[in-house]
Amino acid sequence: MSVMSSGRCLSVALAVALSASACAKAPPTEKGHKEPAMSEDTSQSRTVDGYTYTTAPVVAQLGPHRYAFPANFYDDQIGPSVGGGIALSFIWPGLQAAAPGDRPTRSMEDHYRTVTASIDYLDAVPASELLPRLSNTEATTEAGSVNRNDPRRRLDLRKAGTERFGLIPYAIDEERMAQFGNEYQKQFGEPVTRNPRKEDEWYIARAANGMLATFIKCDQPEGGNEGLAIQGDRLVPDESVKVSSCTHYFVDSNDNLGVTLFYPRVLLKDWQAMEEATRAALAKYKVR
Repeated sequence: MSVMSSGRCLSVALAVALSASACAKAPPTEKGHKEPAMSEDTSQSRTVDGYTYTTAPVVAQLGPHRYAFPANFYDDQIGPSVGGGIALSFIWPGLQAAAPGDRPTRSMEDHYRTVTASIDYLDAVPASELLPRLSNTEATTEAGSVNRNDPRRRLDLRKAGTERFGLIPYAIDEERMAQFGNEYQKQFGEPVTRNPRKEDEWYIARAANGMLATFIKCDQPEGGNEGLAIQGDRLVPDESVKVSSCTHYFVDSNDNLGVTLFYPRVLLKDWQAMEEATRAALAKYKVR
């Protein structure tokens, strides 16, 4: 069983946030249960290609917890994903839900400004164990395997740097990497394959008790260029390089939820605001 509940297309959720509309569900044509009444307020609804998008609450279940998010808060602006889990979208810089019916007609720039939050009930482990599992190799390698000592994949084998945006960066330790390379070659008879674009930057924030509170992995900028530049409230692309992105993990320990955020690296500075917006939405729309 996976750490997070599966059944949703998490592997392409980043593409949802940064490019086109991968994994979006088609508007429903049949309903086996009664849906919440649609809003009659035209300012709160919009019809696109024959489907009316609204701000009406749509109930979602995360383990034993129920939420009633406005339909336009969901990533597809319809409702929760098939198979469990929730994907919400927050539009930068205000980190509010987009207007109903906005998603099918978003520009590429608006897709860049969309922060996607994938939220799962952790049915296999306590929330306190999620970030340690994601930042080491014990859950993905066999005991005694040389791959368990890969410094690229273990927080305790990386080197802490200078704080940035309230986060501590952890770089690959090249001395440990050289040692790992020697061990790898002895075992497999070939050198370790390295690709700088695949060697993510790691950023960490800890709680007051020293436990991991936030774990963020970001693409390496290409030649120092992130692919986007912030100009006021706009994200302006540089067509010459690929957009660098971040995958951001944190948990809601009270309800045993794991949250994964996807956004362009240029927005890393706002990581705390993104966490706060997600926690606020979970608190506001939880059905008591």
